[in-house]
Amino acid sequence: MESAIRQSLHDLVLPGTTLLALNLLEYIQVDDTKIFLVFKLPDDFATADKSWEKAIQNACEQVCALPIMITFHRHKAEQKKSISGITGVHHVIAVASGKGGVGKSSICLNLALAMQSLGLNVGVLDADIYGPSLPTMTGVFEKPEATPQKKLIPHHKFGLKLMSMGFMVPKDAAIIWRGLMVQSAVTQMLGDVLWDHDGTELDILFIDLPPGTGDAQLTIAQKSNLSGAVITTTAQELALIDARRAIKMFEKVNIPILGIIENMSHFHCPGCGLDSHIFTKDGAHDESLRQKLPLLGEIPIDIAFRESADKGEPFFLKYPSHPISDVFINIAQQLQSKISKEAMHG
Repeated sequence: MESAIRQSLHDLVLPGTTLLALNLLEYIQVDDTKIFLVFKLPDDFATADKSWEKAIQNACEQVCALPIMITFHRHKAEQKKSISGITGVHHVIAVASGKGGVGKSSICLNLALAMQSLGLNVGVLDADIYGPSLPTMTGVFEKPEATPQKKLIPHHKFGLKLMSMGFMVPKDAAIIWRGLMVQSAVTQMLGDVLWDHDGTELDILFIDLPPGTGDAQLTIAQKSNLSGAVITTTAQELALIDARRAIKMFEKVNIPILGIIENMSHFHCPGCGLDSHIFTKDGAHDESLRQKLPLLGEIPIDIAFRESADKGEPFFLKYPSHPISDVFINIAQQLQSKISKEAMHG
């Protein structure tokens, strides 16, 4: 199927240009449910014309009946000054929870993919030294390549640039490190990764923070200029207690909280059609009002959402038309708006 898709794009000239679609194709993924295509945006184009996407879609539909998801990436044309303090990265957003087990890593990866679908160049740094989740969620377990200067080259999958301590140790290895070693590892992943190794800078780097408010979190806050933090929680009071601690930590180091995401908000029973609020109702909503923070979105419990993380098949890509994917798009649009306003006033 992939060869048929490439052939359909072989002679396709994008409307209003002399550009061949195949020459701009960066990434292709074909499975049983969809086709996912990532194209680079030429240097002299600020945005992709809607007619390009339509022409590509029409060409692909000639050889395949599956849903088609198309994303254009901006490349070297816009060399904006980085305000993140990390070479090759414009904005850094931390995704935190304060507590493990609330689905923060799944939220982070799918949110990154939703942000990418808006046309942004996006990366994900899994900063959980002891329990990295990114390898399993993406199906990437190989060690990253390194330059002679010992700089790491991030993995590239699903159109995202990826880095995790889990790429550098065996899959089932236990990492038993003290605080100073954790700080050193986090510092290396922030400063020694060539996020722009291919000449393309990241618009946004999402950092999946480990649970708690300790060494790793403080190191990231000190070593990078975070544009903000997103707090992930469930509605349960036990989770909200730790979410409050995370909020307080970011407030103490003067990092803006962009909003709260409630994961596992409810379970919709396919048999009876009723919603069950397993972790109680409106917990994050009420907390957002107390904290005077926006509630960015609510993600329900869904078996497919769990399965996609376990299988290394991100939910947002596998089910692009699902209501949960729509929630991620809405959250991504809110974050994009917040970051754009910050850039204008920064």
